[in-house]
Amino acid sequence: MASVDKNPRHLDPAYRTALITCAALNFGMMLLEGSAGLWIGSAALLGDAGDFLEDAIVLGLAIVALGWSVRARAAAGLAQGFAMAAVGIGAILQIVHSIIHGGAPSPAVMGGVAVLALTVNGYCANRLIRFRAGDASMRAIWLSTRNDAMLNVLTVVAALFIALTKSAWPDIIAGAIIATVNMWGSTEVASAAIREMR
Repeated sequence: MASVDKNPRHLDPAYRTALITCAALNFGMMLLEGSAGLWIGSAALLGDAGDFLEDAIVLGLAIVALGWSVRARAAAGLAQGFAMAAVGIGAILQIVHSIIHGGAPSPAVMGGVAVLALTVNGYCANRLIRFRAGDASMRAIWLSTRNDAMLNVLTVVAALFIALTKSAWPDIIAGAIIATVNMWGSTEVASAAIREMR
């Protein structure tokens, strides 16, 4: 029996506009934060750049899936959950690299980029908040954006501790938390999507 869409909120033109705007912002921040993370060797910034890449992909997929059925959008939500898990694994690899090679990243660059990332995620979260009670795909987008804003605050705090301690461990710890949040969020999103596909 075909799924009946009882929640047409994904067809709201304002939702599509918000998705396009936030997708562009996330892609731009992925390039900026990824470059900065590589430059200063920050596990937290590289992990967060992965978040921005994930969000850009998720938002782009959501734009394409706006006219799909409930079941098809749930499948898109499941793919988004896997993308979140992939980012978590990537952050774990960055943590291992930082532990092996050591070296504290520049707290000024790390903190400055994290503040800019927080501004972008805060803006996107504000644009998307009215749609957070939608289907699995809409919940995935809201959850990911909200989590990213929280992790940006963590990265700013980690940068402050690096400035005080001259140690790489605040960056490593922040990277570990980013990985954990992404793995947990991926489980929530994938579970919701699987329920909607039944």
